Amino acid sequence: MGTHNQNVVPGSGNTYDLGTASARWKDIFLRHGARLYDASASIWELAPEGLTRDEFSGTATLTPAGDGEPDVVQVTLPRYIECDFVVLVCGAMGSVTKGDPAVTYDVYPYWHGPIYVCSPVSSGFQAHVTWDVFYRSDNRPVRPSNGAKGPWSNLNQLCNDMDDWSLDDIPTGTKTLYWIARWPLP
Repeated sequence: MGTHNQNVVPGSGNTYDLGTASARWKDIFLRHGARLYDASASIWELAPEGLTRDEFSGTATLTPAGDGEPDVVQVTLPRYIECDFVVLVCGAMGSVTKGDPAVTYDVYPYWHGPIYVCSPVSSGFQAHVTWDVFYRSDNRPVRPSNGAKGPWSNLNQLCNDMDDWSLDDIPTGTKTLYWIARWPLP
């Protein structure tokens, strides 16, 4: 085959393989951000930080901790990765409208990450979150009437401090952790 100064394109889509189960390529060198696609396993992504597969991404919904305890989500991976890995985490802002006249508040969950799992025997991780609340009208931080100020590490405490709020006022999507695990290529 030699050196090419053009694209190498198969004659038919989703028909030909690069190598076989017994005749494998030793090394593959790709540029940053290159993507490989496997129809049966969805998408694999190669990046300097490592390898990602859709099997190692997901969501988890927070069950708020009891009073005085920090909110945390425990996630168990679908299978063992066999090396150290990093988990990228994020969440979605939600809004709460209360009072007369109605006031809209934006509630932000700050999921603490990336999470480094430096254990060859771990198959899960814990994600911690803190909460902050802003007035939608001018993006000022909310200071409840009791003088408390955010961020809060406990959603129950946030709701208690906000006078007439309950956990049901917080949208479920705001209590949802979105995560993706990445690890180095062997």
